[in-house]
Amino acid sequence: MGNGLRIIQVINIALCLLGVAVFGALLAYVQSSPEDFERRSQSFIADQTEQELNERLSPAGADKMKLVAAKLSEKLAKEIADVEAMVKAGTPKFIAAVIAAMCGLDCEKRAVLEAAVNQAFQDHLAHLNVGVDTLRGMVEEKYHATLAELRRDITIFLGCNLAVMTLALAIAVFRGPAARHLLPIPAILTVSVLFAGYWYVFGQNWATAIVFSDYVGWSYLIFLGVVGVLLWDIGFNRARWMSELLSSLPIPVPILPC
Repeated sequence: MGNGLRIIQVINIALCLLGVAVFGALLAYVQSSPEDFERRSQSFIADQTEQELNERLSPAGADKMKLVAAKLSEKLAKEIADVEAMVKAGTPKFIAAVIAAMCGLDCEKRAVLEAAVNQAFQDHLAHLNVGVDTLRGMVEEKYHATLAELRRDITIFLGCNLAVMTLALAIAVFRGPAARHLLPIPAILTVSVLFAGYWYVFGQNWATAIVFSDYVGWSYLIFLGVVGVLLWDIGFNRARWMSELLSSLPIPVPILPC
């Protein structure tokens, strides 16, 4: 094996090791740190819950719910008064109030918060025939369902990428002569590695939404399935299909099977 091919093999191994390390670490994080995962995801989950709440209430002839509650602080009395004034300001902060009550407030503050929510929203929900307890139940139900679904989708995303990267690493190590055939795969999958790292570091809602999207999620799984077939071809079929694929590109890369 020439020096050029050996360099490509080293690049393949390095990219695959990076992918295995990132996807493996993030998968372990999602499985072992549910509370931190929930904390990082709360903004996205609240947005999803808001959409669900509006959809459930709109058939009853209601305008979009504009229900707000502020976080408790040292100026608790003023904030409770603000809750009543903010009924017209939008759904998200009502959801934030319910989530806050679920997520670790002490008993005294939770009781005060729930009293404020009840006082502020009872009259506005009466014409919808939806009580505050019912609305709170709707929020909590959607919150927990979205959290479970999001954790499942991210686990699938990380697990599938980890499996593909591990297979690519094995081929990179044991099929050195096919290094040029293999290089496009870890190079492309490195985009997913960078995306996963970005999601963990910054936790942006748009990044979470990409993984959560059914259309994108299934499309990506199909893409990984195709990658898996190509890895099988490189590892066990002398890269015949990969050679044909690279040769058929708009800018052909003529590589013979090996």
